[in-house]
Amino acid sequence: MEQERTFMDYTRMHNGLVGKIFYHRCPDDERYFRTIRIGFNPFTNALQPQISNAVMGEPPEQLEAINPAMLNRLMKVQMGSAFH
Repeated sequence: MEQERTFMDYTRMHNGLVGKIFYHRCPDDERYFRTIRIGFNPFTNALQPQISNAVMGEPPEQLEAINPAMLNRLMKVQMGSAFH
């Protein structure tokens, strides 16, 4: 009998990124930033960026900037899985 995976199982499988929140400065206006939460989509079996609306101000100190290459990869995976 196959056992169902829990949210914690998926978190461990993806190096603890699931649930982590980063920030990204808006390229067109550095006064604004967005927060990006890494979620897991069980339907596509992939990580999914959950991006906030732009906010004017400084990002909270406890958040780290997301690596642009990681954000690019997450966005590509999301776009590619939308058509399956």
